[in-house]
Amino acid sequence: MNRSLKSLPDLQLWIEFKRGNRQAFKLIYYTYHQHLFNYGLKVSGHADIAEDCIQDLFLKLWKNRENLGNVHSIKSYLFKSFRRILIDLIKSDKKISDIIDLPAEYDVHLNIEEMLIKNEVSRQQLSRLEKALNNLSKRQKEIIYLCFYKGMSYKEITEVIPIKYQTVRNCMHEAIKVLRKHVSYH
Repeated sequence: MNRSLKSLPDLQLWIEFKRGNRQAFKLIYYTYHQHLFNYGLKVSGHADIAEDCIQDLFLKLWKNRENLGNVHSIKSYLFKSFRRILIDLIKSDKKISDIIDLPAEYDVHLNIEEMLIKNEVSRQQLSRLEKALNNLSKRQKEIIYLCFYKGMSYKEITEVIPIKYQTVRNCMHEAIKVLRKHVSYH
């Protein structure tokens, strides 16, 4: 992989990809594949579905590269596009929608075990946290996942989920209040 490509800002890397630079395309793919896969797995619960949607996304990107606009955050663009493909697939395929119960806003299941390993939380705190997470709305869970698990800013989240910046801030604020209330020691 070309080292000079790795040091390019997102906009320049994207422009190189749009020009047909295969190394730029590979760099984008390998940089974001695992992040997209983890997100797709959280949403769908099925590795095959997540992987199929990633392949669809990158195939469409390559075929349509010359017609794509410029992006300042490749990560946000990919997550937004991937989310759309994933949800469209789930909604349109009867076999998949029977397997995956997708409400109006799908439920993102936070993997509590990951949080335990990363934060070395005691079993008692884990139980409180799990109960607290169950008190969050589906949108709050998704915003927490994107923010804390994927390191996205509020602005990047608004590019993935079609909601206003202030709505993301409000959802996060309310989610943190709920978590504090249920996790705090009594």
